[in-house]
Amino acid sequence: MVVATQIPAVISVDGEDRIADFLSRHGGPANRQEREGDMALHSRGWSEVYAADGYKLRCDWSRVGSMTQMSFAEIPPS
Repeated sequence: MVVATQIPAVISVDGEDRIADFLSRHGGPANRQEREGDMALHSRGWSEVYAADGYKLRCDWSRVGSMTQMSFAEIPPS
């Protein structure tokens, strides 16, 4: 699912709700720290949140002008 918004993905209300839902379904947060990075001078980036059961929630985002698009994926343990 792609969500268009005018605020950055890291502070998106929708993003925070997705993270809370993800962690509640996968046993809470893992001991690993969340990670994030920019791929192109604040116009594209990603962030990952890790759950206790080994799943991770990845959000890829891109920004064009005042519009930010986010794409979320739940990735099972490898």
